[in-house]
Amino acid sequence: MSGNPEQIAVGVIGTGGMGSIHAENLHTRVATARLAAVSDVDAERAGKLAEQYGSAAVFTDGAELIRDENVEAVVIASPDPTHAPLVLECLKTEKPVLCEKPLADSAEAALEVVEAEVKLGRKLVQVGFMRRYDPQHVAVARKATEGEIGRPLMFKGVHRAPEVPTSWDSEFVIRNALVHDLDSARWMLGQEIEEVFVRGVNNDPALGEDTCDLQSVQLDMSGGCIASVEVFVTARYGYEVNAELLCERGIAQTPLPHDVVVRSAFNRSQRVPEGFLGRFSDAYEIEVEQWIDALRRGEEPGGADAWDGYISLVASEGCVESLKTGSPQRLEKPERPKLYRS
Repeated sequence: MSGNPEQIAVGVIGTGGMGSIHAENLHTRVATARLAAVSDVDAERAGKLAEQYGSAAVFTDGAELIRDENVEAVVIASPDPTHAPLVLECLKTEKPVLCEKPLADSAEAALEVVEAEVKLGRKLVQVGFMRRYDPQHVAVARKATEGEIGRPLMFKGVHRAPEVPTSWDSEFVIRNALVHDLDSARWMLGQEIEEVFVRGVNNDPALGEDTCDLQSVQLDMSGGCIASVEVFVTARYGYEVNAELLCERGIAQTPLPHDVVVRSAFNRSQRVPEGFLGRFSDAYEIEVEQWIDALRRGEEPGGADAWDGYISLVASEGCVESLKTGSPQRLEKPERPKLYRS
């Protein structure tokens, strides 16, 4: 257990970009947490991160970190295929876990996590859909429940990035970019996705002619709402994410872009972020801070849960199939377990 009873001892698995961000936030911005351990198959990289943030123990096996008695909670930021096995290990040891999206590399594997957590009988898993903590997104989502502009009718999302690795294909765009917007639509509308329809085009030969870097997505929701998302991962001018709720008596939307307006040299301009870390740095900090606060109070995590992670993958796989076939896809999913209905 943590040497300081006022702090939660946290282990971070994966010391690449996201793991480093979480480690920094835990060490420098969350007073009620202590970075107790880090793990990476690259022992040298893990060691450097541990040295940078104090006296964290170093592991090359994520499962060993989870089983260590000095680790009270776990952050998983390792490669996607490792997520489900590591989350299942956390459930075996009954340790709360914040797992970066996606929860698994398939809906089938994510369902195993859901079933294991249901069997345990309490929620320990939170999935890292950080937009649920972005102040702008939270403000828009709040309008859906306040009633001032009526009930929501439609969600519109824009997700643009200046570039992605050439290894990305159309399926990877869906599973690692669009998946955020699928979660945002469900969260903001408070409805499940029933049907998906995706069309895409290729604009960048460097990605390969079969990779659709621009995708248009239509969603039919369970409560009669609809949603529309544009995902464009080679928008050379910068990184932008926008969420809009069209409601009965008005519209709520995040500003796009969101930086200060500058007037100079006979021009008016706004800076556009270069990547997601610049746009969502506050969200990542708030996410881990609120996660730790909930653990200290003995409460269940408040963000996206294992069911949300599972459904996002069901919808992602439907989108992949729609893009391949050129036709809408109805989503087949089991009834939501009682554990996730509150």
